Amino acid sequence: MKLYVPNEELKRVSEALNGEKVAFEVTNEVYSILVEGKKIGEVTEVTAQLLETDVPVLFDRGPEITLRAFRLPSGRQFLLTDADGNFVNLLEPPAGWER
Repeated sequence: MKLYVPNEELKRVSEALNGEKVAFEVTNEVYSILVEGKKIGEVTEVTAQLLETDVPVLFDRGPEITLRAFRLPSGRQFLLTDADGNFVNLLEPPAGWER
């Protein structure tokens, strides 16, 4: 899968994927984020071998954004993206959340 990670989050996401032994590659593809014609940041394309899962209810933001969830192999963290693969967050649910 392809995901687009803000450059300021790239180190954190890479460390998490490395720690989980997920096969991934940080590509040379870098895209600018523009708002009203002004550059506000950059994202880097990352390809990763992750399986999609249902978005845990406690992370669901409702109808205003369609989230996709990818549970990391340890099961302790979720990588969330929007429908287009744009990174939203890397989260660890609280203990006992599945009850």
